[in-house]
Amino acid sequence: MKFFTTAALTSACLAGGATVALSQPRADVTRMQRAAENPLVFAPNGPMLQAASLDQAEPLADLLWIRAVLVFGERWKTDLDPVWIQWLRGTMLAVTDLDPHWRSPYFYGGSLLRVLGDVDGSDEVFKRGADNVPDDGYFAFSYAMNQYLYHDDTTTAADWLERAAHAPQAARWYSAAAAAMRSNGGDRAGAIAYLENRRKAELSEPERADVDVQLARLYHDRLAETFLPACAAYREAHGAPPPSPADFFAWANAPIPANPRGDDWVVGRDGCIRSAAAEGARVTRLRKGEARFIK
Repeated sequence: MKFFTTAALTSACLAGGATVALSQPRADVTRMQRAAENPLVFAPNGPMLQAASLDQAEPLADLLWIRAVLVFGERWKTDLDPVWIQWLRGTMLAVTDLDPHWRSPYFYGGSLLRVLGDVDGSDEVFKRGADNVPDDGYFAFSYAMNQYLYHDDTTTAADWLERAAHAPQAARWYSAAAAAMRSNGGDRAGAIAYLENRRKAELSEPERADVDVQLARLYHDRLAETFLPACAAYREAHGAPPPSPADFFAWANAPIPANPRGDDWVVGRDGCIRSAAAEGARVTRLRKGEARFIK
């Protein structure tokens, strides 16, 4: 009887082991499937997690951040289901609630959401970064680029570029970018006013030099624009553009003005008077535009 009991127990163990071995692959698949869906079960809520963290908000933020990055890596380019993208936005925002002065979630989180096409979520993350890490101009700059590239809102983009330029750790060229954007958007007067006020601030020598270059460019563009009617009249009267700037100003009975950019006046290929540097930049842009059609 004892032998029978031992044999039966041995057989049961072997059968159980075989069952486990056979079922393990299926269990692994099921576990992986459920793990992939787990991020969608709970939508992170920053304020609630903050209250539940028992003064351990930063470690919890670390764990959420790791999970968010892993989910992005698993699903990017393979799953564009808006549900998990919405979950990712909520998780990024929850991380910034739990650890508002941590730079990485703003820097990478805003970019990841933009890559996924959630520009509104990217906007929200970058705006939080600008508010919570105000010394770093990158987040205001990134928000500005979203407005310019994805929302076609040049005015808001220029406003946020100006904000970025005033951050203590801002890149030196943000100021020039803001002015250029205002100018390209038709607000040259606003760009000049901004740079003139910027120049009154305490700037380093490289920053001041950069502002001066941008102001000179804008002053030149404003002046050159006043020549356009007379250039058109010269062409209509003579059937050709003026042979030289001196001939043009002599015909217009006007003294040759100082060039704000500091170089020579030239007659452009379009018959308009502008600085040599401005004409060179204009021709380069035209060539690049033509190259797109040739390709």
